[in-house]
Amino acid sequence: NSPGDLAGLQSILDYVVVANGIRLDSDDGVFVKMIGDSVGGEIPCTVFNTQTLRTRETVIRPTANWGGAGLLGVTIRFDVARPLEKHTLHVLDVYPSSPASAAGLDAFNDYILGVGDLLYDGPDEFGEIVAYNCGRPVRLYVYSSRTEAVREVTITPSKDWGGEGCLGCGVGCGYLHSLPRRRTKLAAAATRTSAAAAAAAPATGAP
Repeated sequence: NSPGDLAGLQSILDYVVVANGIRLDSDDGVFVKMIGDSVGGEIPCTVFNTQTLRTRETVIRPTANWGGAGLLGVTIRFDVARPLEKHTLHVLDVYPSSPASAAGLDAFNDYILGVGDLLYDGPDEFGEIVAYNCGRPVRLYVYSSRTEAVREVTITPSKDWGGEGCLGCGVGCGYLHSLPRRRTKLAAAATRTSAAAAAAAPATGAP
């Protein structure tokens, strides 16, 4: 378990907005420096979650001895929170022998939140990214309503799997396909895959 995992950070959904009492509202490298200076210590953080639209307190303990790369085991970048519904696609039917099936996408329980390091703006842009990467492995960030966690999924879009489309699954967007309400509190949940967080102040309408 990485320090980010133990702190309960969730990929894509979490934004670190305050660290050690300092508001992270500019891309000035303060948080990255703080991480390096706090090895073996603690960084109290305020985290904004775009699913619950709430903040919570957590403590991150940077270390190089957790068994993986980096001091946190998370990917971070400065960003501004965006409406979650803009980059949420609900996985619907998953067809046999398709790239979606081979990648283990779970019909009606999975939600695609990001492609690589991109938060796409709606299904059209998502489709363009997938088509551009046809035949090449693509990393997806997928939220599961079963586990209430985000995981990384590698999928290789293809037009040669025997059906329509490059992925072989239907996707839905909009109010009826938004992320379901959480059954458990975030404080008790930790991502089992490598977490990704972004350091940012939530914008007017947060994702």
